[in-house]
Formats: sequence, C-alpha cells, structure tokens
Amino acid sequence: MVKEKELEIHTVIVDGESSSFRAALSRSVLGVTWVKFKRKKQAFYKNRVHNLAITQSVFNWLYESLLTRMRNLSTYKLKTDLKPLWDENGKIRAVSDITVSVYMKVGELRVKELQVYEKFKSVKIDLFYSQTEFSSQELRSKVPHLIESMGKENFDYHEFDFSAKEGKEMANAYGVRGTPTVVINAEKKLENPDDKKLQQEIENAFAPVVKSNEEAQFIPDPGAKSNIESLAQILQKI
Repeated sequence: MVKEKELEIHTVIVDGESSSFRAALSRSVLGVTWVKFKRKKQAFYKNRVHNLAITQSVFNWLYESLLTRMRNLSTYKLKTDLKPLWDENGKIRAVSDITVSVYMKVGELRVKELQVYEKFKSVKIDLFYSQTEFSSQELRSKVPHLIESMGKENFDYHEFDFSAKEGKEMANAYGVRGTPTVVINAEKKLENPDDKKLQQEIENAFAPVVKSNEEAQFIPDPGAKSNIESLAQILQKI
C-alpha cells in the first residue's frame, strides 16, 4: 500500500503578472517538497522532473482560469493556498483545496521617516513578596532578569516585603491582597503570574514612542479606477 502525505501550503502575496505568480507557486510547492522529502535522497531526486512538470501544469491551469474571468491581471495581487498530496518518496500525486485570492491595490501610504524617541516614560514595576514563600523568591529572581533583557534603564523597579511596614502601606495603596504580586504602572496587578503571562504584560507596557515631522501621504494607485470598474462588471455577472 502506497503511503501518502499532504500539507496545506500558503504562498506569499505577489504581483498578478504570470512570472511572479509562477515563481511564488513553484517556490512554495517545490520548496516544501524538498524540505519534507530530501532525506529520501535518490528516491526523491528521480521525481524532480515530474514535480516540476506538475507544478507548471497547475500554474498554467490556474492562470488561464483567472484570465477567462479577469483582465489586466498584472494590476492585481495574487495569493494561493493549496494542498499537495505526495507519495512516500515525494512524488506529487495530486493538488487539492486550491484557492487563489485576488487583491486590488488601491493606493500607498507613504511616510518619509518615523523617528524613535529614546526618552519616554519608564515602566513602573513593583513586586510584593513574602520572605517565606518559594513562589515569591522565584519571582524575585525572574523579574529582574526579564527587565535586564529588555533594558533596565527603561524600568523603575521596586520590591516590597509584604510583611514590612512600607510593604503593607504600598500594598494597601495598590489594593494588593497577597503574594507574590507584580504591579505594572500602578494599575495592572498580576498575582503569581506564570512566565509567559509575566513577559507578555511587561512587553505590552513597554511602548517606545515614534513620531514623524511630516504628515503621512496617501497616494492613490493609477490603475485603481479601472480595476474597480472591471470588478464591478464581474460582480454584475454573479
């Protein structure tokens, strides 16, 4: 019995001209085929010509089908989703679940330069811990390490012993009821967060400012009007 494998593949969005569409389809199908079956060596390489021919035939069929329904394909953008079916040695036996998405370029948003402002409001992080809890001590080692990896100059970090006077006063001000708790910018409270949650919330609070000295410009695409008219004609036939 022949063993078969299949995998869904998505090409990048490319110009609608035939050469770009063919190249994207070939790179995706043949590239994935090589990665999946290169270990088969000679058994795989003898199928190279077959796979090239199949990919070319798929391209021809799809592109001709598009041309019968749309004109001036070169003014559009195309993206293909498909699912090749291979035998155990990487020979393409079929291609299924094919979708070619057609995008229309309306225009371009242009910005000459975005400047990154080095100085911005630092992220305030307060850790409330207990001297006797393992989870508190573990978090005391993790938070500084995470801050260091993101640039400690960008943070205002403080630790508070929950049982000490200052710690009790700050906990009361923030509404902290237990340990370990991390408070971000005096608002976001994380009670004994796992590593993923802790990193995600700190990264979300870390927001450098970017600005432009000039307004962004939107430049309409010269072919957008004719594409819209062509699309309207296609929709009328549906």
